[in-house]
Amino acid sequence: MEYQFIRQEPCREKVIFVLTLDRKKLKERVLIGTEDEVRSRLEGNEGAELACDTTNPLGTLLIRFDKDPEGNWNRLGLAPLRDAMHTNRWEQPALEQAAGKFLSGKYQSGEPICQYTAFRIWNAYLKTREKRRREIACEKFITEMARLTAAFRIENAMEYDPESGTPGRLDTRSLYYRRTPAEHTRLDLWFPDSSRRMECVAAYDSFLPLITYYLNRLSDWGLYFRQCKVCGKFFLAKSLRYELCSDKCRKKQALQNKREFDERARENDYDHQYKNECQGWRNVINKAKKTPGFPADRLARMKEAFEGFKKEALRRKALVKNKESSPEEFRNWIIMQKNLLLDIMDGS
Repeated sequence: MEYQFIRQEPCREKVIFVLTLDRKKLKERVLIGTEDEVRSRLEGNEGAELACDTTNPLGTLLIRFDKDPEGNWNRLGLAPLRDAMHTNRWEQPALEQAAGKFLSGKYQSGEPICQYTAFRIWNAYLKTREKRRREIACEKFITEMARLTAAFRIENAMEYDPESGTPGRLDTRSLYYRRTPAEHTRLDLWFPDSSRRMECVAAYDSFLPLITYYLNRLSDWGLYFRQCKVCGKFFLAKSLRYELCSDKCRKKQALQNKREFDERARENDYDHQYKNECQGWRNVINKAKKTPGFPADRLARMKEAFEGFKKEALRRKALVKNKESSPEEFRNWIIMQKNLLLDIMDGS
């Protein structure tokens, strides 16, 4: 849904953030809208008007959760709006435009968490401007919105053990939870479909209980956070055996494996050529042995040369293996050695 961050009639209805998780298909679905419209959509009414209805791989919300260690949501989004409500009407447009630019960027990111937060901040500001006792209303507005953006300042919503990949559990003993009223840390649990198999949670005041719920579910289901070996993205897997996040990355990995195999084959070709050459020397020597009247001293020299060839070849192979020589140099040397054997056989 397109939304403009300008002065307009605010939305009077309560807009909520709804999450439903599909364990079987490893999918998450996020819906943003009023409760009636969200319930209607979940019951199959595609005509229900929502601000967002998106489905992604399970864990996407946590993996891509907005991080704000510098407090930009408060500094660039909330602070200008607070100042706008404490200044004269001529200075208000510039402050509103500054906040609107920041919030619009977040909204257009396409991330449901950012879209919902940006809308809530702007809509709350529009309603606060209508209050007669604006200063009191402004403080309430800042407090509520700061609570909503508090989740952006946690270190990582994707809490997990780096070694095992096991999802962690957000610490509910944190200062945030101890200072926040209980009614602001709750989630509404729904079972909207007729079979009561679909479980949904709805958040309004804070994302922190939503994160806690998500991590707990993943932990209960025995899923693991993994980092793809090809693209580096994080994903959820049913087992630690999974190292690739998608068919696209699996195809890339297969192609890379083939390239590496071919490269190793090319690099190891010198070893095959050495074995082939050894067999070639044996064939020549065996032929000499079977030749009636072949001089014994010449045959002895051929055997001695063969032993010398193998000893020197092994030394040169070690140099190639240690990257002190190249396979091409080794192959060229082998070709030249064959002439030595043929010269001895001919009596040269």
